[in-house]
Amino acid sequence: MSVVYYDLSEQFLASGVKFQYYGIARTVMEVGCELAMSDADVKFVVFSPAHERFFEVTPRIGALSPTGILDPGLPRAATPKRMRYSFPTQNRLRDAIYPAVQWAVRKMNQKRWRHVSADMVKEVDLDGQILVSLGRPKIMADYLTVLDRAGIKVRLVPLLHDMFPLYGSTHLRQSTFTRNFLHDNRIVIRHAERLLSNSEFTKAEIDRFSTSGHLPPIPPVIAVPLAHEMRQTDEPIVQKGPTEPYLLGVGTMTGRKNLECVLDAFMYLRETGRPVPTFVLAGAHRKRTEAYVNNPRFETIRSHIRFALNPNQAELYKLYENALALMIPSRMEGWGLPLGEALWLGTPALASNAPVLKEVGGDLAEYFDPDNPRALAKLIDSLQSDPERYAALKARIADGKPRLRSWKQVAQDILAATEAI
Repeated sequence: MSVVYYDLSEQFLASGVKFQYYGIARTVMEVGCELAMSDADVKFVVFSPAHERFFEVTPRIGALSPTGILDPGLPRAATPKRMRYSFPTQNRLRDAIYPAVQWAVRKMNQKRWRHVSADMVKEVDLDGQILVSLGRPKIMADYLTVLDRAGIKVRLVPLLHDMFPLYGSTHLRQSTFTRNFLHDNRIVIRHAERLLSNSEFTKAEIDRFSTSGHLPPIPPVIAVPLAHEMRQTDEPIVQKGPTEPYLLGVGTMTGRKNLECVLDAFMYLRETGRPVPTFVLAGAHRKRTEAYVNNPRFETIRSHIRFALNPNQAELYKLYENALALMIPSRMEGWGLPLGEALWLGTPALASNAPVLKEVGGDLAEYFDPDNPRALAKLIDSLQSDPERYAALKARIADGKPRLRSWKQVAQDILAATEAI
């Protein structure tokens, strides 16, 4: 099999940012870690906006990495500032001044690059080479635009994580974010030799939006479901969960993540005289989440809500492990890492009946209608009041663990998908 270049640009461009442990960045880290520990002929690269070229890097893994998993092995001080290389529409004023702004940002990025010593990187020519990227489409679209200008053609194998910005859209002028999302995904799809998706659900959505004309014709799409595995790391544990039984939400916000359902369920428990448990909200600080929790309507349950802000992986591991259950009320997900992680650690999970969450949880999770807070409240009450049922649920999860996916399996499936190229 030919050498595979694995793209760590997502991590390089987001180095030190508070979202490094979650979602897409987490997927890049975990798969990269498994590839680095494998016998496969894989080399790791980052795109440098300072040079508009790719460089080969030697990632740090495990205890050698600040994340406890993997990072590109470059100083945090070298983290570049990103600016778009293309736009979905023309704008006379922006297009007139943007080259000057880009020049200034590139100079700043070159200054930051001085923190990178010569032995840390090696320039690499990716013309005709296989490049696997699990990062955000907007980062891929940037470097694909630059490579096109230079006449360099990579054999791109990207993984797409979701199509959320296209939901409910009857036209393509909803928002700047939606227009940019479409633009970036179109660039990625047109350059891809084949596409990977993080679930069967996302695969079906890619096909649906291509058929509708929102996205261009697609190459072969291979679903590579993400992992359930929650890797234990050696990072210091400062934030600890409550000593009393608690329910856990990871990245649960208002809107698509549907924090509204959880708090309404708690209100229903309070109003019906049932015990209201402690609820730990783990994730990045979000002003809109804090504002929603502080709504006067939730005054009677607010003392039950606690925040665990930006927990590292070791802290998150313990939060999962010690929780009474995870709640994931999302109306839609691309995969749903928290659901899989909770089950991996033997923690019961109450999940919405969104199709992809059933794909992740199978018969090991308990499901509810995300628009029915009372249904969630009844599941919560049952967990608290029926120890025999709770013990049976824990036993079912333990028996089902051999069916759950590891990050090693994900990495192997990605390598297998490149073999046919």
